[in-house]
This record gives sequence, C-alpha cells and structure tokens, in this order.
Amino acid sequence: MKVLHYIPSFSVTTETFIYDQVVALERSGVESAVLTAKRLNVHSRPFDKVYTAPIKSIINPRITQAFALRLQLLPFMIDYKTWARVIEEFKPDVIHCHTGNAVKTWMHVNDKLGFNIPTLASLHGSDVNSEPLIRPKYRAVLEEAGKKPFIKWTVPSAFLKQKCMLNLGTPENKISVVHNAFNPIFLAEQQKKALDELRIISVGRFIGCKGHTFLIDAFSLLLNRYPNATLTLVGGGELESQLKAQAEALNIDQKITFIEQVQHAQLPKLLASHNVYVQPSIRDEITFQEESFGVAALEAMAVGLATVVSECGGLTELATLTDTNAVAVVPQKDASAIATAVGQLFDRQACLSSFERDKVGALFSSQTNTSAILTLFNQLVSEK
Repeated sequence: MKVLHYIPSFSVTTETFIYDQVVALERSGVESAVLTAKRLNVHSRPFDKVYTAPIKSIINPRITQAFALRLQLLPFMIDYKTWARVIEEFKPDVIHCHTGNAVKTWMHVNDKLGFNIPTLASLHGSDVNSEPLIRPKYRAVLEEAGKKPFIKWTVPSAFLKQKCMLNLGTPENKISVVHNAFNPIFLAEQQKKALDELRIISVGRFIGCKGHTFLIDAFSLLLNRYPNATLTLVGGGELESQLKAQAEALNIDQKITFIEQVQHAQLPKLLASHNVYVQPSIRDEITFQEESFGVAALEAMAVGLATVVSECGGLTELATLTDTNAVAVVPQKDASAIATAVGQLFDRQACLSSFERDKVGALFSSQTNTSAILTLFNQLVSEK
C-alpha cells in the first residue's frame, strides 16, 4: 500500500506524535511519502521521501498566513501543479491528512483536480474545538468534507469525537477514536524514588488554555506547607513574561524554573527528576481551545509520576482510561484544588507502579496506534 501524508509543516517540534506515527507506518511496511508546504527540522526529523509544495508567498510568512487562513484565500495560493505532479509520480492508494488545515487544503486540491482518492483525515485539537467556531469558511469546507464518501476521520479522544460531530457536523459512523501514541523512551526512564522534597513539573506552551496561572497560584499555596518545594515549567510562549511577573509578585520566583524548550529525547530524564506532574489546562473563552488528549500528561505517567489533571477536554478521559489512584482530576481554574491534590499525592508518595506503567504503555503504544490506522487504510481502499 502507498500512502501520501499531507502535513502543512513537516515537522513542527510540538507535533512529535504526528512524525512518530508516519515513521511507524513506514516501518510497518506502508510505502509512505510526505507532502508539505514547509519543511522544518530536517536533521532532527529525517524522512526519506518528502515533497514540498509551498503556498504562494505574499510579502512575508505572517502576511501569507493571514491571507491564506484569516482572509480565506487559500484556494488561490495552492500550488496545484506540484500536487498533480506528486500524485501522478507517487500514485498513492490513500491520502492521509494530518490536521484540519491539511484536510482543507486537500479538499481544495481535490475539488479542482477531481482525484477522489481514499482519504483519512486526522484531527487533533484546535482544528475541531476552536477553528470551526472562529472561522466560518474553514468550518464550511470541513463540513462538506464530512459528506464525502471517500473520507474517514480519526480523533484522539471520545471528547474530540463529540466535538467533531457538534462543530463540524461529521457523521458519527465516519469518526474513529485512535489514541495518540507516545515514544517508548518514556517507559524506559524510571521515576527516581526520592520523595524527600516536593518537585512539581508541567510541560506545555505558555498560552492561555494551558492554565499555568492557576498552577503558579497553587504552588504559592503549597509553599506554606512545603517550603523547599520547587516548580519547573517547560514550554515557552507568548505568556512567559506575564507568568514570570506573576511569580515575582507572589515572591516565589526563586522557586520556579522556566525552561523554554527541551529536546524530546531529554524530556524523560527531566520528568524523572520530579515527583508530581500537573496539567492545569482550561477552556479558553476567547479561542475556545481545550485540551483534546494530553500527550504531555501521558508521558509523565509513563515515567511513573503521580499526575494531576484538570477537568478539561480529553484529560478527564485520559485519567479514566488509565485507572490508577496515582492520577487525580480537579476542577478547572481552581488553584486550591490543585494544591490539595498535589499535597495528597505527595504525602502518600504516590507513583505509578510497573504494572500501571505497562498498562499505559499497552493502551497508548505505537503498535496499537499503527494497527488502528492500518485498519482504516485497508477499509478505505476496500470501499473504493
């Protein structure tokens, strides 16, 4: 089987799970190629067969993106000749679109060139719970795509499946829940058992929907009981200066370490040097973004860390699927509840057992993810 993956930017640092999936499918025997508008991280994210079809540039990348997405002029900016050449040369049995914008581009290409190739559309988060609510034309294109007989859809959680049905009108029977996989390097790293001092860590971009401000408030409360506690925030982003100012105002900035970026291969070791992970995500009332799944929390659990997640999107589902008392769920935007849950987990020295870590590994393994995607590829081809 030959599969052409369309990924708008290949490969974005925060989209490790997409890169890992493409590589795993290639290793499983699927002859794969990637078509992208922008090639990134060439050396750290190698792949043998990558085609590039940039959208037409207007002045600079920021203006180009504004024209393509905000002004909805993407159909006039696509390099249709390159798309036609790549499909003629590679002759894919299936097109696999990663992200909503990938689906949108492919729909424009398909409508203009009339391919109707069996297509798997994988959506991941804001492309379902945010973009359709703020970009009507985006929603219209994906709603129309949902009616195409040659397209099936995947989402990483039951939460996002419901959102896909609600926000995009996609028929329920066309959507499969395929949980994201995580890299096995996290299972290979064992959490250090030293629980002498409270060491909290959170991984996620410094943006509103990640809820860092509530974690910092919670940490301030925890210091009253655990004066030697530390907090590590890994992410970087537009709210970094605001979060640092909050820490300074609370006079706890010396206890918080901000790390802009960590190489993915180094993250397991960093996680293992802490003893509680917190994902305090919220629903952003401006962008409507919510946590669709929670790969970062899953990676922390794989290492063995006791984990606190908020009642936000797929995070609650993640906690339920893993079924361990080392994971606590708290209300959104509740610093006091976060502090209480962290304190309780730390006091009883909670961590995931080897059995629980193995269960997490089995549920969210690359093999499980790959098998589910291959089944969908085969269904698409057989129904052609």
